Amino acid sequence: MGLYKEQEWSRKKGIILLVLSLLVIYMPWLCSERELFRQESIYAVGAVEFSHPFFWVTAHGVPVYNAAPLFPGITALLSRLFQLPVEFVMRGISVFMLGAGAVLAYFAAASQRTPKAGFVAAAFYASSFIAMEKGVEGNPATMSACFLLAAQLLFFYYGMRKSNWNKAWLLSAFFLVLSFLSGGFLMLACFIVPMFFFRRPLSVSSKFRSPGFVLAVVILAAVVILWSVPYVMYFGDSLYDIWLDSVLFYKRRYLSDIVEFPLFFFLRLLPWSLIAWLPFCVALQDLDKTPIFSRYLRTLVFVSAVVIWFFSAGESRGLLYLTGPLAVLTGITYELGTRRYGQRIRKVLICGEGVLAGLALLILLVKFLPEKSIRLFASLSNSMAFRNEPGFLIQACCGCALLLACSLLFHFWRKSRPLWFMLLLISAGCGIFYGTVVESYRAQVTGKRQIGRVLRKALETEKAERVYKMGINDLYGELFYAGIKAQKLRSVRELPRNEKVVYLIGTEFPGMAERSWTNLLPPGYAYNNHPLSLWKGVLRETLDE
Repeated sequence: MGLYKEQEWSRKKGIILLVLSLLVIYMPWLCSERELFRQESIYAVGAVEFSHPFFWVTAHGVPVYNAAPLFPGITALLSRLFQLPVEFVMRGISVFMLGAGAVLAYFAAASQRTPKAGFVAAAFYASSFIAMEKGVEGNPATMSACFLLAAQLLFFYYGMRKSNWNKAWLLSAFFLVLSFLSGGFLMLACFIVPMFFFRRPLSVSSKFRSPGFVLAVVILAAVVILWSVPYVMYFGDSLYDIWLDSVLFYKRRYLSDIVEFPLFFFLRLLPWSLIAWLPFCVALQDLDKTPIFSRYLRTLVFVSAVVIWFFSAGESRGLLYLTGPLAVLTGITYELGTRRYGQRIRKVLICGEGVLAGLALLILLVKFLPEKSIRLFASLSNSMAFRNEPGFLIQACCGCALLLACSLLFHFWRKSRPLWFMLLLISAGCGIFYGTVVESYRAQVTGKRQIGRVLRKALETEKAERVYKMGINDLYGELFYAGIKAQKLRSVRELPRNEKVVYLIGTEFPGMAERSWTNLLPPGYAYNNHPLSLWKGVLRETLDE
């Protein structure tokens, strides 16, 4: 089979294409439409309460265990500075940091090869399925991944290439600190452990005799200790206990997660899994023009994959930390790999037009298929009532039209356009489907908002300024939407005795005879199959005197 060569695209054209694709995939203008999801609630409350020293993050007045302080801190700053909704800022930061990581990947790959290598690396980094999953949620995963990639690239550039170890240690330590403050101990492991597996790992003592190394270690150790102070003070844990709780190898489902990791690794990197194997082809490694940088990146990928696989049971956000080095590595190997295997990969890509057309068909089925039929193929926790909204019909028609157009373009362009562009087109199609169907489905989940309105109405009638919470580990999103300060208590005896009237939310009657208690919620009120009460406690006059 003859050699394969792709057409060259100008830098301007490639950048415009990448920006437009990311806008289609992530639709940042819809960031505030969805209700807070999973851990977004805790980070939202942490941002609202962010008034303590930088390393102290609280939710309902209690330190958040293993919190990432950088993310809620920046969210609080931007939200208060520009008067924007907290959930919009959180999700906007996730998308922005994903774009920033793509820019890093672009320059790292383009500096070693051509702009095409940069386009491949940036598109891979920002449009894989795992990037889509984490980019649309308001969590610090994309932030920690971006800072970790910056630390790894700077360490190679200034250390291994320029031999300026003082600058290498200090700059990489700075970004490693930022990564740790947004991602925890796993970031330290993904940066430090691979050092023991480099070709010349610890043999050059000059690396570690430099003042920069000593200063970097001191700074990093000081940050870790300061970060752990709230947990040691409040929970009584040692630094070892805090680290141990951040890994998952002793938690349930560990073995099943270990077994499932390789499969989910392939699926969550789609569609880029189709070319992500190129850098590990031995036949291509012998022809590599930058063997030192490629070997450095391969070591990062292999060792970090093992760390994430066995120490965090392959948790989904961990895969995002592999995407950076793997995307850069794929970018710099892309042209060499496609020259040899391009025709074979194109034969596999024939399924791309079917995938895009199939997604268009799925949108039509979601819109018109009876709900009972849909439940035969999908496990639904909510209804399909969103299909009856007038706006969804417009979304569905536009989504189908775009996907069919992408399918037609894919059919006519598959043999003439670059492979990376066709993969990006598949990613854009998946983003269109996700934004049209999945986001609409999730947007109808308004349980937290509804409970928040009920609580806000009851507390506004009472003109309450604070509500206490006891016996409940959750309700972060619900009380966030209620828009009132909350304080978690360990026992009813922690209620302030100098307040004549207090408001306590819980699932049981507060056993405190010093106060008379009145439930402000309707009798039998329940939330998530648990009774929920909002108690108004007034000091009895006889005891008050």
